[in-house]
Amino acid sequence: MINAGESSGALDVVLQRLADFTEGQSRLRSKIIGAMIYPIIMSIVGIALMVMLLVYVIPKVMKIFEDVHATLPLPTRMLMGVSDALRSYWYILLILGVIAFFFIKRFLKKPSGREWFDQKKLKLPLFGKLERMIVISRFSRTLSTLLSSGVPLLSAMDIVRNIVTNTVLKKVIEKTRENVREGQSVAEPLKKSGEFPPIVTQMIAVGEKTGGLEKMLERIADAYDEQVDNTISSLMTLLEPMMILVMAGVVSFIVMSVLLPIMQLNQLSG
Repeated sequence: MINAGESSGALDVVLQRLADFTEGQSRLRSKIIGAMIYPIIMSIVGIALMVMLLVYVIPKVMKIFEDVHATLPLPTRMLMGVSDALRSYWYILLILGVIAFFFIKRFLKKPSGREWFDQKKLKLPLFGKLERMIVISRFSRTLSTLLSSGVPLLSAMDIVRNIVTNTVLKKVIEKTRENVREGQSVAEPLKKSGEFPPIVTQMIAVGEKTGGLEKMLERIADAYDEQVDNTISSLMTLLEPMMILVMAGVVSFIVMSVLLPIMQLNQLSG
């Protein structure tokens, strides 16, 4: 971009566009990170509390029932089984967790493994839609900025390909670049891939026909940035009650598992 700006004598304009682009990408990254912080913290705190209950509190309560040799209900036996497993075999669970972590890490380093994972991500409800919108926004914004700064289309496609992290969509962009090099349009291979929404490919096709591809790409990026904001807000609205429901369900199961034998003992004594 800087080389193109120097060649065209519009370096100041190019630098301003580059600054705006970088600021926009940083703002998007901050929104995504900010949206994930709350559920991650809630998950860590919730798991830590559950482990403490199962390892330290539940065994002391269950010992009372064992001392009276009562026949325990199924939920109580299940809870005791989980508690015993955590206390007696925690090191095995830890080793298995570490092995699984390194296995997954190694699998994702392979091109086939990474592509499989990225394909599955795109099919996830809500999260897959968000991933696709972010990639389309980044693709459109970057390509628009590069073309507006005087960078040739093929060179711009090379740069865009390298900033897309999803391997499935990256392959689509690589194929598109090859088709453009052979004299075809940008819109047609994107449409054939089935990975880009029809409205996006139609707008790109119109932009190519009218000679306003840069402006059309900018409109696409603006529209998808707004959709990303709305989707993140929707996810946050859904995640909070969902996490509360899950935590409430787990706590209810633990409470029920403790209360059932107490009620059973009360009936026997009565």
